[in-house]
Amino acid sequence: MQRLPLTLATTAMLATVSGCPSGANDGELFGSASQTGIGATGDGGDAPGADPDGGASDESPGGDDDDDDDDDDDGIKLDVATPGADGADDGGSTAGCDKVDFLFVIDNSGSMADEQQALIASFPGFMSTIQETLQAQDYHVMVVDTDGDGGGGGSTLTCINGNCTCSPSPACCDLVCSMSDECNGFPCDDLPGGECDGTIGAGKIYREDGTLCLAEDGPRFMDDQTADLTSQFACAAQVGTFGSGNEIPMQSMLEAVSEPMKQTGACNEGFLRDDAIAVVTFITDEEDFDKSPGDPASWHQGLVEAKGGNEDAVVVLGLIGDHDQPGGTCSNFDEAEPSPRLRAFVESFADRGFVGSVCAADYSPFFAQAVEIIDVTCDEFEPEG
Repeated sequence: MQRLPLTLATTAMLATVSGCPSGANDGELFGSASQTGIGATGDGGDAPGADPDGGASDESPGGDDDDDDDDDDDGIKLDVATPGADGADDGGSTAGCDKVDFLFVIDNSGSMADEQQALIASFPGFMSTIQETLQAQDYHVMVVDTDGDGGGGGSTLTCINGNCTCSPSPACCDLVCSMSDECNGFPCDDLPGGECDGTIGAGKIYREDGTLCLAEDGPRFMDDQTADLTSQFACAAQVGTFGSGNEIPMQSMLEAVSEPMKQTGACNEGFLRDDAIAVVTFITDEEDFDKSPGDPASWHQGLVEAKGGNEDAVVVLGLIGDHDQPGGTCSNFDEAEPSPRLRAFVESFADRGFVGSVCAADYSPFFAQAVEIIDVTCDEFEPEG
């Protein structure tokens, strides 16, 4: 939310500068808190419609609130066609998605450390519920940040006898290499990373401290074949807190799915697929006001156009400030800015949009409800051709 100061330690003696939280959360949840938005809970318990065992139930935003006693929730998935039902013949229905592309747009400004950890902690349960609920088991998962300045919001630098380490890496090495031949243990003429690592909307493959999360020579996203999706997401999603205070989440989102980014050899080649539904989740504690070009209507149009004009192939989830909302979780303006423009963008997708509070300590109830929306969207998806 606010820009951190640039701190340099360039002497030969050890200079200690505090940085961002180290490491990914080891699975510890952060207690419970109320959620705002559709299906929110005010007591920190299970969200309405959420299964106490972690699954999702019939009562969801965007889904049918069907309380018939004969619906015994016997485990049949919403997007598994039953032969002879709803016009499907013995060969099954052609409707329904086989693939899902998940895009996470994560604010990496100075006030977002706790929120990133809460997201990381909730991700395993979210994906587990996705795997248990959706017929589609072919998915892509990509993380982008909100920094249009390429990591220029702040820096830490520690030098011992000329050996310097810094964060956020690799962007911070530009400064180090103006004074030294090495940065973070790498020769300045052979640093990790490339042009995509300083490009807004490009998938993140490095954690802020320079840890490599995904293979350098592979795609900039994870998929259903990723050996340890939870760990790799925890690494990539720790985008850090040294990004610019002028967050541009909507521009980052649109750049990530833009035609230039999808071309052969481009940063995000292969991520967004025509025959998949797209699920965009953005998390920020500041309004996107006069930062990203456009307005909620143009952001909506841009995202739908990226999906070939098929609005029914898009789900948008937003974790934003809610101090301006009745019963909001955020206690004041400083904790998170009210975000009427971002809220309007999510709500423009009607029952395929869902808003929660970025100030909630536990995002699990929010994602439990989101799975219901994703499931219905997947069920109703009709691939072209």
